[in-house]
Amino acid sequence: MSRSLWIALVALAACKPSAPAAPAEPLAGPVTLHIAALNDFHGSIYEIPVKGDPAHALGGLPWVAAAMSELRAEHPDLILLDAGDSFQGSWPVNNTQGMAQIEAYNYLGVDVTEVGNHDFDYGGVEGGDPVRGALYRAVATANYPFVVSNIQRADTGERWEEGGIRPWVMVERGGVKLAVTGVITQDTPQTTHASHVADLRFASPAESVRALIPEMKAAGAHAIAVLAHLEGECQPPPGFAEPSTDCAVDGELGAFLAALPPEVDLVLGGHAHTLIANRIGGALVVESRAKGQMIGRVDLVVGPEGVDREASAILPFWVLSHDAVEPGCTGGDFPLDARDLGGRTVAPDPTAVAMVKAMEDQAGTLCEQVGCSTQALGRARVGESAVGDLFSDALLAVYPQADLAVANAGGLRADLPAGPLLKEHLHAVMPFDNEVMLVEMTGAQVELLLQIGSSGSHGQMNLANGSYVFDPTAVGGRDLDGDGAVAEWETDRLCEARVGGAALDPDRRYKVVVTDFLFKGGDHLGPAFEGATVLDEGMLAREALMKYVAGQEWCLGERAPVMDPAAPRIAEGSCAQ
Repeated sequence: MSRSLWIALVALAACKPSAPAAPAEPLAGPVTLHIAALNDFHGSIYEIPVKGDPAHALGGLPWVAAAMSELRAEHPDLILLDAGDSFQGSWPVNNTQGMAQIEAYNYLGVDVTEVGNHDFDYGGVEGGDPVRGALYRAVATANYPFVVSNIQRADTGERWEEGGIRPWVMVERGGVKLAVTGVITQDTPQTTHASHVADLRFASPAESVRALIPEMKAAGAHAIAVLAHLEGECQPPPGFAEPSTDCAVDGELGAFLAALPPEVDLVLGGHAHTLIANRIGGALVVESRAKGQMIGRVDLVVGPEGVDREASAILPFWVLSHDAVEPGCTGGDFPLDARDLGGRTVAPDPTAVAMVKAMEDQAGTLCEQVGCSTQALGRARVGESAVGDLFSDALLAVYPQADLAVANAGGLRADLPAGPLLKEHLHAVMPFDNEVMLVEMTGAQVELLLQIGSSGSHGQMNLANGSYVFDPTAVGGRDLDGDGAVAEWETDRLCEARVGGAALDPDRRYKVVVTDFLFKGGDHLGPAFEGATVLDEGMLAREALMKYVAGQEWCLGERAPVMDPAAPRIAEGSCAQ
């Protein structure tokens, strides 16, 4: 794309119709807004196999599109809202820096999306903004607006509205005006590439929404919805069972809901990939897992006196479960016959099937086999996992002279199947464009890295040629960022650590393999790398994983376990012992 065309597209996005300046006419009678909700789609154009049941799958663009057609046949005025992180996932989406996802959402008829932390991941584009050009190009191309209200320019404190991104928009159906705004996690600098948001400040979500309410009301809003891309969950039942309606939401989202202005009628959550269906402070609160595996649904009843919260309802989630039919790398055709889709007989959308095929043709194939595994390999956010150990071993193999390799569990996004391992399987494990780095740091710095990594804030640190013990019940810690409080990521749960079988020496200097995401402050690890020396920068992390698997003489697990229970790398214990 030429720079002039890119600038023209951004300018066009900025000139989309603004919110009306005059209040709306009072409603004559009640009107029901039928709302469908997605969040954390993460480029999931492909169906996702059900763990432990490979004959069945969840989601996939052809099925999400078919479900939306079904819902619109029932309610032609349906509103489709998305709570952020639509980017960063499948190869066709990543290969186009999110443009394939924009095409998918344009086809689904999304009305509004929120800017999520991973929507900053792709960075700049040639001929466009060198820092956030991919996001701005996506906004300019989308048929729907991107909103966020709690991002400010760090230099001036002014509300950030660059690239056509807006603090809020108005959606109208049947004479009802629904104001839709969004808020993003304040941890965004730790959950995307820090350099992509270095000039931005992430303000209080609740205060930002409260400041907008007079503006939205003055423009005639009959109801207000917030797309809240914030960390927090309420420990719903496992799987896709209907969630409890009275569980307390924790974390960032819980704090936001506790301070929720009474004018807010609906909150659609994202970021935690959890399941929520609550009434909190009078507002309806919904979060629908992730990756298009289910659709949240809300009926918001609006009358002459405003939203009738008693008549409004959270409807049952539509779990998009179906037979596993996607041909993948087999080269077969996608079957188009109708079949059960979460309790309804539905045929996959043929246009969406063709779209996915065209996206694959543009991106190129990842169907080449690079290795094999004797068993399925899983990942875990807390504790040791086979995928975590495999990935850490792959990083260490890039720099075999290193003393230790460290990888964050949160960056590992897929399990691996038994049998042949294709490039697409390994790409799914590490979809991010993270680079491998070799750094030199003191044992004290390594200890701090493992302390932050075992705090429970972002999942565990996986290791190669090292081990550690942590106490999940430990409390307290150090105020590492000097803000006067000990946050979750500053909690010290680390009991002991070893490198190469020997106790970690705080005064020794170690060569450590990490990704650039961690080195640049991701997952709050900035303090651990202060003063560390960069020795070398290597290949992309997923290329390291592919090279390592391809270099194995035997299938993974055939001669030695990928995760050896006799030599644990991560263990729970009590620091008091």
